[in-house]
Amino acid sequence: MIEGLKKIIDKLLGSGDRVKNSYYTELLDTFSKDRCSICVLLENSVEKYLENLLHEFTMDPVSRRQIRDSFGYCAKHTASLIKVAENTNQRLSASIVAEDLANTFLKYCRKAVGVSFKKPGRLKKDPSCHICQYFSKHERLYISEFARGAQKQEFLDRYRENPFICMDHLIDASQLIKDRDILEKVLEPKMREIGAIDKDLNNFIKKFDHRSRENITEEEAAAWIIFFKTLNRE
Repeated sequence: MIEGLKKIIDKLLGSGDRVKNSYYTELLDTFSKDRCSICVLLENSVEKYLENLLHEFTMDPVSRRQIRDSFGYCAKHTASLIKVAENTNQRLSASIVAEDLANTFLKYCRKAVGVSFKKPGRLKKDPSCHICQYFSKHERLYISEFARGAQKQEFLDRYRENPFICMDHLIDASQLIKDRDILEKVLEPKMREIGAIDKDLNNFIKKFDHRSRENITEEEAAAWIIFFKTLNRE
């Protein structure tokens, strides 16, 4: 792992053992939110990562080189960087990062069109976003902990009180659960929700037929929108 990134992550999350042991508690605490617990935890982690970067590691040469090598972050995490910088009033730190990237690009352009070049060169760039890399790993760990936690009654009871989990993370976690009874308890709340939507979808399709004399309800007319929002609800 790149040393600059490791410094940020160690400060953000602490030692590996403590991180691993905290996932269960973090998931339990986040079930009270009306959003996918895993999505919320990952979003919070990204924000904390960027807060630490802007507050303490902007001038760290290894961290700067890492950002420079990947020429910043992906579009999603660039937007997160802007949001965090504005919310924490770290505009100077963000400007230092931006100026470094702008200077790197201008140097490339000058070399690319220079007379010493027989043909235009390329801006060497790591194609991957380092935040995406690191937090993809932690996403897998949260999903794995969710699957293990479902075997505990405390965890299962808390989840079923507020079963907010996005479809992607539910499917990923379900593939790790081997006990059929536990899997049924985990999937049942989402099955009930989708089942109700499916009923409205079926009624809408039937009533949309020109031969039908039944009125379409507002719920039935909006069922397709609700379904697609449910698929991508974070």
